[in-house]
Amino acid sequence: MTIETADALGMLTSLGGWRLPPREPRGLNHGSLIVATYKRPEEIKSLITALSTMRDVPAEVVVVDGSPSDDTARGLLEIAQNLQISFELIYVRSPKGLTRQRNVGVDISSRPILFFLDDDAIPEENYFKVLASVFLDDIAGEIGAAGACIVNEVNKPISRRWRIRRAIGLIPRSEPLVYNHAGTSAPMGLLKPFTGSREVDIFPGGACAIRREVFQSLRFSEFFAGYSWGEDLEMSLRIRRRWRVLCCGDAHVFHRGLESVGGRPAAFTKGQMEIRNRYFIWKRYSSEATFLDRFRFYLDLLFIFAMDIAWFLSRPWQYQHASHALGVVSGACGCILSPPKWEEPAARPRYRLVEARDPQSWPDYVAQAG
Repeated sequence: MTIETADALGMLTSLGGWRLPPREPRGLNHGSLIVATYKRPEEIKSLITALSTMRDVPAEVVVVDGSPSDDTARGLLEIAQNLQISFELIYVRSPKGLTRQRNVGVDISSRPILFFLDDDAIPEENYFKVLASVFLDDIAGEIGAAGACIVNEVNKPISRRWRIRRAIGLIPRSEPLVYNHAGTSAPMGLLKPFTGSREVDIFPGGACAIRREVFQSLRFSEFFAGYSWGEDLEMSLRIRRRWRVLCCGDAHVFHRGLESVGGRPAAFTKGQMEIRNRYFIWKRYSSEATFLDRFRFYLDLLFIFAMDIAWFLSRPWQYQHASHALGVVSGACGCILSPPKWEEPAARPRYRLVEARDPQSWPDYVAQAG
């Protein structure tokens, strides 16, 4: 039975995996960390190694792996033998897709505060404690999500492409992490270091925490498949409709970003996905857009294509600019001929973990199941 069929019947889909108990329990009992990963065994090993040295790590860490091979599972089992892990480590083999994998983690985790990290992110000490305090101090229960500060992306030079678009008026001037009806927002690079928390519209999906109550009515949208450009923006705006969203200036995380190339799409696919997903989000959340907002949105898409072509003509050996431009055209044509639509299904648990009796025999378990 496929996942889609099971979902239509209201059944739970069984996913294989295993769990390792903590050797020295000392994690945050109210927290679960969910990490979706795909073809990045070295990155996830680095993250788990870093977590093993932290004092405020969540008591439960769920790794949801969409990779076709067992490299990640084998790597985790290997390092777990040599680390004094202070948290319960749960591994789940899942169908790929970032938002689907995060939804799997929501269903399989068990704690009231859910932390989400990219597999190539490394949190600093007190990261989890700071984010958790946002919810623990919220007596009224008004805060739905809190984003962290990605230290290597805060207060840094902005790309030339973005500066040109803003200089000619395609991007309205607004505070960082605030969405506007022209379909854009100021990047985190314009955010200056600060302490405490501030109200925002957007949190980074790869460095955030979300109250479990949010998932009683919402799930990450599975409209976003594959590399999932913009999925965190869409989820932020959907949560923002009912809850407050904050950015925590004292929760610091380092994101390796461009250093991690595994699992990234080709330039054409990326350009196509960026335009289609951006259009979908804009249509869903900018019903109050003015004529000027709409003009800026469409002109910005044209300008992005023009800049890709200009950079390709100046550096023809960097063919990825031409590929990205073609992807932009393809995405725009798709939005015109078949505008993206998606009805969010009712939020409910869809997945359960079927554990291997012995985690060390996981490769044999997979072979027998197959």
